[in-house]
Amino acid sequence: MVIPGYTGNILHIDLTRGQTRTESLDPELARTLLGGYGINNRLAYDLMRPGIDPLSPENLIIIGAGPFAGTIVPGAAKTAVTTRFPINGAFATAAGGGCFAQMLKSAGYDHVVISGRAERPLFLRITEGDVEFGDASELWGKDSFETIDELRSRYEPCSVIPTGQAGENLVKISITSVDKAGTLGRGGLPAVMGSKNLKAIVVQQGTVATRVAHRLSLQRLVNNLLERIMKWPGRQFIVENGLMPAPPDMAEMHRKTRSPLACASCPLADKVAVRLSEGPYAGLQTYMPHLSINRFDTKNSTEAYEQSVKYWDTLNRYGLCGVNFSSLLSMMVSLYNEGVITREDTGGLELKNNIETALKLAELTAYRRGLGETLAEGLVGTAQRLGRGIEERIIHIKGHAPLYDPRTRSLGTMEFEQMTTPRGAHVSAAGSPSYEPGRPPSDFARHGERMGIPAEALNRVAGETAFNPGRFSRYSEDWYALFNSLSLCNRAHVNRFYHVKTIAELYSAVTGIETTPAQIMKASERAWTMGKLLNVREGFNRKDDKAPEAWFEPIAQGNKEYRITSYHGDNPLTREDVERLLDEYYNERGYDRQSGLPTVEKLKELGLESEARELTKQGLIK
Repeated sequence: MVIPGYTGNILHIDLTRGQTRTESLDPELARTLLGGYGINNRLAYDLMRPGIDPLSPENLIIIGAGPFAGTIVPGAAKTAVTTRFPINGAFATAAGGGCFAQMLKSAGYDHVVISGRAERPLFLRITEGDVEFGDASELWGKDSFETIDELRSRYEPCSVIPTGQAGENLVKISITSVDKAGTLGRGGLPAVMGSKNLKAIVVQQGTVATRVAHRLSLQRLVNNLLERIMKWPGRQFIVENGLMPAPPDMAEMHRKTRSPLACASCPLADKVAVRLSEGPYAGLQTYMPHLSINRFDTKNSTEAYEQSVKYWDTLNRYGLCGVNFSSLLSMMVSLYNEGVITREDTGGLELKNNIETALKLAELTAYRRGLGETLAEGLVGTAQRLGRGIEERIIHIKGHAPLYDPRTRSLGTMEFEQMTTPRGAHVSAAGSPSYEPGRPPSDFARHGERMGIPAEALNRVAGETAFNPGRFSRYSEDWYALFNSLSLCNRAHVNRFYHVKTIAELYSAVTGIETTPAQIMKASERAWTMGKLLNVREGFNRKDDKAPEAWFEPIAQGNKEYRITSYHGDNPLTREDVERLLDEYYNERGYDRQSGLPTVEKLKELGLESEARELTKQGLIK
């Protein structure tokens, strides 16, 4: 039986043998793990043995589209990709927008499992009822955007997940994008593709419609959502300015150069295309998930804007993670200026805070040439290779540069969750009102109710005068897992329109499976826990969930020093305080505080009895 909202098919592709097969999706997986992220984790747990090398043929790339993909549900465009990441050896799921999830469903598949290693460079073209192992010899060496353009010219309408030069050269800080704008795979997904000689994955639009159980109910729910979205004052601002508006001194330039972009089914168009018509980069056309400004040593705002566009275009084309590479760039320039490293270490390069240095190091890293052979290993690998005590100075969580520093923002869920997610410092898994510093406690209570925190837990998680980022993050992570399992966009301006009751009603309308808010959040917790168990088998535990030492030292900005504080800035925090918050996080999850791992009782509560027996037998949990 095929449940509405699902195609009922899992496509297996063996690159080594050049063979494919189709497996029926077990309806029980849809009921217990929802789809996308959740089923990806189940497949990874069942199909991959512990201890595999992330860059070996045995590592799998598992792609999933949830039950909302291919429907009219607003923002249902997320594609989930699960693998073991080379940056830190963690199993994790990346999620990106674009049109891939929608088109995968139209080709007749919910999930794709890619194994093995091809003898020669190839691309995969997935169509309705067929898979082509295409010759990628002429594509090898092209950047991500060039690869997408070439494949689109052949197969449009289609969606493409490409590999740039960084992925080809197994760079551990590589990243890619779906259809040029939906960033995907921070931490080396393209390197995994490159290790398999896989240049790109193309899916062509097919004719398989996503069947819906209750069309009128779904239409009513979607109409209500769209009415609220279209009336929201922030919508027009985002359409005109993008998700992250340009600074005031660059706002006019940005308005003249940008155009809005939207993923499939998105009514907000928060991504941007930018075309520079003047200056040293005249004619540059690029695409971004949002505008980011890097102020190198520049003369004026115009130069800073143009250089930022060029910088991010370069990283996106090579396929280099902007956060990790920018952190490496800043570290290397600082070390050079302090005399810790010299031209002997840099291959004769003089490192400066300018666009020339940035572009040169990006090139070297993408091709693993000279100094780039070291930088391609990421923050930890670079520090270990350089030595001289540099490893003690780097700021990272599980190998990733943090996106949020609680010394300048205070300790909210976005900062806290960087420690607890198995993936390492990340951006979305604990989104909450603390995305914006200074929100009142009442906002957390309201948001907590919206995402299904049980009434008995809400007071200890978000009280009248304060909120607990440790306890709150547990529920934010499950909320994130829910969105990625259903293929819903979890960006704050889409997320804000969804209540757990609405999501449960949408799920019932699409699939015909009657569910309650509590039941769907339990399925989401189960999906998150399956991702956790993948890493339990690899030996990850509480020792890895730690804050960088630098967080407990003051940071200077201008003439002021900033220290880590509680969310509302009223109490300075020590490492012991943060460890207590971790205790409370594990307690809220039902994990063992000492190990930071799920208990047997918790796994049984989630219906994961066989996993509990297996992991207990191996001595990994108790």
